[in-house]
Amino acid sequence: MTALSEPEERALKERLTALAPLSPRTWRTVLSLGSRESLGKGSFFSQPGQPATRFAVVLKGLLRHYYVDSRGRESVKAFRGPMELSAPYAEILQRRASRTFIEALTASELFIFEVADVDAAAEDSLELQRLVRRFVEVQFVNKEQREYEFLMLSAEQRYRQFCASLPQLVQHIPQHQIASYIGITPVALSRIRRRAVRGGR
Repeated sequence: MTALSEPEERALKERLTALAPLSPRTWRTVLSLGSRESLGKGSFFSQPGQPATRFAVVLKGLLRHYYVDSRGRESVKAFRGPMELSAPYAEILQRRASRTFIEALTASELFIFEVADVDAAAEDSLELQRLVRRFVEVQFVNKEQREYEFLMLSAEQRYRQFCASLPQLVQHIPQHQIASYIGITPVALSRIRRRAVRGGR
């Protein structure tokens, strides 16, 4: 197990304490529960049929969450960059096998936690219980925001908002995956991008 670098540890601590205050003792517990794992580009953190027993914080890189239907068509659910949580969330809560592909779009570094280990440690820690609850709340808010965007924003507005959310990473994402994420065809996305270029002149 490779330890976190000092900058990674500071960034992770800042991210987690923004969700819930952590005492030095609880912070040490969090560090002891996690393990670092490297994913090469194109490698998977989760695939359908695998046990959904782990979640990760992205230290470096970019992950894509997506589904594949019976005809082999992909539907992109989410992208996760540095200091964001990645997991097959619903499957973990339902205690069922994963139905989600989570793929590294770039070489990535993850800090991974076993759900069972966190649950056991949280039995005796109100701080960890609060942190876990805040994780769940953040995922709920993200889901609500995505639903709002699909119901209330135009495709062009969704594209602009998507680019603003991942300004340092968007160039690493193939255009057809962005189109899938915002719910349009690649051809429609090309039109939107051409209009954006003309409008920026």
